[in-house]
Amino acid sequence: MMTPIQEAYALMQQQPESNIRIIVELLQRMTPVAQEQSPRPFKRTGLSKGLIHFNADFDEHFDDLNAEISEMFNGGIA
Repeated sequence: MMTPIQEAYALMQQQPESNIRIIVELLQRMTPVAQEQSPRPFKRTGLSKGLIHFNADFDEHFDDLNAEISEMFNGGIA
């Protein structure tokens, strides 16, 4: 049985560089920001208290990412 880190490493080795860049950007955005504390949860994520930092306009542009997310996970099949 692989640890989650081992499994992630194995999966990353199979990804094209363009996908790895997207994954790295996602991980950077998920890095906790200690100074920021959101008084209300995000509309779509339900997260609060600065656990994950999203841009202020995240909710407004969330649906714009559908095509990119579909391509990343489904090879462009929506």
